[in-house]
Amino acid sequence: MTTSLQIPTPLGDVRIEPEGDGFRSIVPPELCYQGIGFGGYSAAVAALAGFEHMPGRTLRSIHAAFTAPTKPGALQAAARALSAGRSCGLCEVTIEQEGAPVLTTVAWFVNPQMMNGLESQGTQPISFDDCDRLPWVTESAPFLKGLNLRAVDYPLSYDDFYDGQARVALWAVPDATDSEHRTAEICGRLTDIMFFDAFLLDAGMRTESPLTRMISLDLSVIWSAGHAAPAPTLLEADGRIDHQLAGMQGTLRDTTGAVRASATTQARAFRDVRESPGS
Repeated sequence: MTTSLQIPTPLGDVRIEPEGDGFRSIVPPELCYQGIGFGGYSAAVAALAGFEHMPGRTLRSIHAAFTAPTKPGALQAAARALSAGRSCGLCEVTIEQEGAPVLTTVAWFVNPQMMNGLESQGTQPISFDDCDRLPWVTESAPFLKGLNLRAVDYPLSYDDFYDGQARVALWAVPDATDSEHRTAEICGRLTDIMFFDAFLLDAGMRTESPLTRMISLDLSVIWSAGHAAPAPTLLEADGRIDHQLAGMQGTLRDTTGAVRASATTQARAFRDVRESPGS
């Protein structure tokens, strides 16, 4: 990569620029929650680096393994092609912060002609216009403010969040972005990655209590069709917690019901076990 690349998404710009044999990016403070960087942003940075390393191809899938949390500040990364055939290429991206590894991804990029467009599934989902807004979510995590969130099956307040349901369903209607034709599709892909990472864990967290917290271990996304710019998207996810590990899976659908992408994530669950009086 010889020049910087900046993609405006509904959750903020994703930017990489050359540095030595690799590239550099920044975790901005506004993309952090309680001082910890949003993992979906780091995964999006890695996806963008792979996109630049595999020109002319569509991102088909990505697997991101989170090895340490990030914080506001610089990221250093390196990309290398593990396979580069005529129609498919596999790219590995590793990201470090202050000399410590924080993320490793492998992503397949394919010839765009190998992927179909979206096809309606016949059953249209409930319209986002008929769903309640979720202002409390963006008040808690302001970096999500570029997504107009609407509840299909999602708590309408923080006080109602821990209700024992092992699923979530919500619309994200993104603010408009101004992407040129070359970058419109990758903008949609980056938005999908961040949307998945922001809400998949909720399908497990909803069954727990405020004393439980989770740390993402990985995120895997596969796209079933080519896609242009970000558009209204329905996330449906379910999950479960088995002792100290959690697993969630979900899909993204468009307004016709067509499935655009599917994802899985696993997490480490921590419960704050407090001693009772007199114990």
